[in-house]
Amino acid sequence: MLVLLRGRTVPVAVPALRLLSTQQTSSPFANLDIRPAKRPDTAAYFTRKPKFYDLLSAISNLSRQHPLPRYNEANYKRGKWIPRAELQTKLDIKISPREHELLIRRLGDVSNLRIADPAERETVTLYLNQFRRGYVHAETVTKDENGETKVVAPKVGKKKNNGRRGFLDHLGRWHAFGRRKEATAFAWVVPVVAPETDPEVAETEEVPRLSDDLELDPELPPPVEAVKIVDNVPAHAHFPLGDVIVNGKPLAEYFFHGTDRDSVLFPFQVANKVGQYNVFLRVSGGGRTGQAEACQLAVARALYMSDRKAHVPVREAGLLRTDGRAVERKKTGKPKARKSYTWVKR
Repeated sequence: MLVLLRGRTVPVAVPALRLLSTQQTSSPFANLDIRPAKRPDTAAYFTRKPKFYDLLSAISNLSRQHPLPRYNEANYKRGKWIPRAELQTKLDIKISPREHELLIRRLGDVSNLRIADPAERETVTLYLNQFRRGYVHAETVTKDENGETKVVAPKVGKKKNNGRRGFLDHLGRWHAFGRRKEATAFAWVVPVVAPETDPEVAETEEVPRLSDDLELDPELPPPVEAVKIVDNVPAHAHFPLGDVIVNGKPLAEYFFHGTDRDSVLFPFQVANKVGQYNVFLRVSGGGRTGQAEACQLAVARALYMSDRKAHVPVREAGLLRTDGRAVERKKTGKPKARKSYTWVKR
């Protein structure tokens, strides 16, 4: 298009729509279908993680259908629900810790629901079970009184091998975990009894001592050279009765101070079971005092789980609780956590 500008003719480009609008009464794109050939199934199709947000939306819809009861903190614990790594494998997508925490909050909301309809309650329970930690889907089909088939949801039990409470492993050893400050300890406690030996051989054998600083109870049988483990566990003749091994070394060689050795053996003294167990400890991190107290907690947990009724004094003495005290951090402008410099006027 030519335009007269300052006495000269200058070519000017005009948009095609303006040219068409002067000649046609309707737009040429009126009959053109620009919509996609197939619409997405869900609105989450346009998000970065459609599978995750579809799951989050489905769980949120369940909580909207029923009023929420009182807040129950136990339903929001991370240990109750599926771990983030397992959920990533299940959905085949990458999930951030923040997204995993958001999902746990929604699952906790739904688990708090009080649903009046039994059939709907069972359906919601089956749906939530697939997100519980350690759940294995194994439904059972039974018949009720009327002869109708009924699908029963499996019960989700607690994790058996709980290191914080202690458990019995496949070798007949009571295993537990302890922590103090920066130190962590794993304990294996094995109950032992004296074997039946010939009196002539027993007189010639030397009796090993458990520890130089440990006084054995006169009511208990004296230590012997060979041991026989209870519950059909093979005997270990090279470990004397009531021996304590820490990181492959005897107790007296690993802990030089007597207070640290007494701290490790204190649960046996409280339960009056000194010399009746073999203890194997693996400890790391922290200093010697922290390691000794971590070993004490692990030994106390394993000893208590071996016989709860007989070891009630261990629980009453407070040996099953973790001591969370630690050194307070240093503050800026002070030499220590709370100590201050001497104030000077000028």
